[in-house]
Amino acid sequence: MSDTPFPALDPLTEPPFSLGVASFDPLPNRVLLWCVVEGGGTCHWEIATDPAFFDVVGRGKVAAPADTGVVLVDAEGLQPGTAYWYRFTAQGKPSPVGRTRTLPAGADEHLRLGVTCCARFGESPFTVYGELARTDVDLVVHLGDYVYEDTKFEIEERRPEPDHDCVTLEDYRLRHAQARRDPDLQALHARHPMVVVWDDHDLADNAWAGGAKSHDEAEQGPWADRLAAALTAHQEFLPKRLADAADITSAWRTLDAGSFVRILATETRAHRDEQAGLDGAAPADDPQRTMLGAQQAAWLDAAAADPAPRWLVLVSGTVLSPLTIEAPQALDDILPEKYAVVDGRASNSDQWDGYLAERDRVTTALGRRGGRSIVLSGDIHSSWAIEGPCEPDGAPVAVELVCPPAATTPMGQLLPAGVGDRLGPALAHQIEHVRWVDATHHGFVVLTLTEDEALATWWWVDPGTTAATEVGRRWAVPAEGRPRLVDPEPAVAAADPDDEPPSPLSGRTARRWRQLAVAAGTAAAVLGIRRVRRARR
Repeated sequence: MSDTPFPALDPLTEPPFSLGVASFDPLPNRVLLWCVVEGGGTCHWEIATDPAFFDVVGRGKVAAPADTGVVLVDAEGLQPGTAYWYRFTAQGKPSPVGRTRTLPAGADEHLRLGVTCCARFGESPFTVYGELARTDVDLVVHLGDYVYEDTKFEIEERRPEPDHDCVTLEDYRLRHAQARRDPDLQALHARHPMVVVWDDHDLADNAWAGGAKSHDEAEQGPWADRLAAALTAHQEFLPKRLADAADITSAWRTLDAGSFVRILATETRAHRDEQAGLDGAAPADDPQRTMLGAQQAAWLDAAAADPAPRWLVLVSGTVLSPLTIEAPQALDDILPEKYAVVDGRASNSDQWDGYLAERDRVTTALGRRGGRSIVLSGDIHSSWAIEGPCEPDGAPVAVELVCPPAATTPMGQLLPAGVGDRLGPALAHQIEHVRWVDATHHGFVVLTLTEDEALATWWWVDPGTTAATEVGRRWAVPAEGRPRLVDPEPAVAAADPDDEPPSPLSGRTARRWRQLAVAAGTAAAVLGIRRVRRARR
């Protein structure tokens, strides 16, 4: 967090701008500015170097279509590494004022990224978003599951709109609009520019190029129509500089901050093969399996291997590093499809563990780069610090930082009292190259990149309270030498996974119960098995 106060932002969120304002995909000399004008019409925009708009450096007018009202402006001619303020006017009314920032352009700079993911509107308030809005960062990276397509909810006042799974374009538009009316999310967008990738729930649970686990063509129509609807709404509300402007599935892109940082935002749903373990799908080790598709894979191979940028930040919706655990073969018979036990190792084929050859190719490309590479990932509702992925000899080619959920239940909170706290240490103890895991907190990550190191700070936020945010953990990544995690606070010892928490049980029964609970929790964590919550009716 920062003690530096932000200039006040106009809290007005009334028609025709009731969905707020936002900015996306900044470059050193330009940034995308966004709003929705309800009812459409002519919309004027301007951008300035000060919040009072005395020094306006760009202005213009565009037509907001009547059906969507979406306005998107690529404001050009800006200075690198500079804060700007922007606003819109339509139907005789002003929008809220937004603040954005261009990327730096020099070789010796610094950059602060706020990282977030996984926010089910109906499950908890967006308090994490509000805290990140008040944090001093240059750019927010959203790792996906910005919206959830299903109807699960825990808070009566936050029932999903529409009241059925999103299938049509109108459905997905309504779901995005509902999220954007939340004041904490509006504040996050108004204060910081954002780079977004989508993950499965932005489309449908465990989505792939040809379908999704929960999609029923007999009731919901062709998957291709649903996929197009989800991606169209996502691009309308969260615009991206597509690799091909005519192809809405081409959401991979490069955002360069001079020669200091290169951000590679990937797309891992619309072109991927069906998850291994499903009927008819090729096994995880099939060399032809792809998560990226041929065109994106070629782009990533070249971009990830380039040694020119001081730092490389690879953005992936799902975890890139291997997350497999020892498990009895009997577990295979009770796991859902796509979760498998092979040769005594259990894995989740919805992550990169299901696309082994392509992960090896990405790892090789990062190895050619020679270090100073960081992977940002999410999806598994927990926080991880990993020295990986690794080359065949075990040498890490990058460090992976996994972001906690913003508004979905952390996996450790799904376990019995006391067991969730032990889950993180148990995972770190079980999985090679994993240095630290926390499975019980909501929050976000701040990644500060400097010439000499990258410093990752996990911030914990309790969505149900207004308590101050607290530091959960810090890890440093030196710029020189092999990719590795350095504990800046070595006096803070990790809990011993063999330590037993207090329990109302006693003796051999209690110990066995706890062992089974941690084993089950570990399997759930790695395999991504989620508790099914009953929606209130």
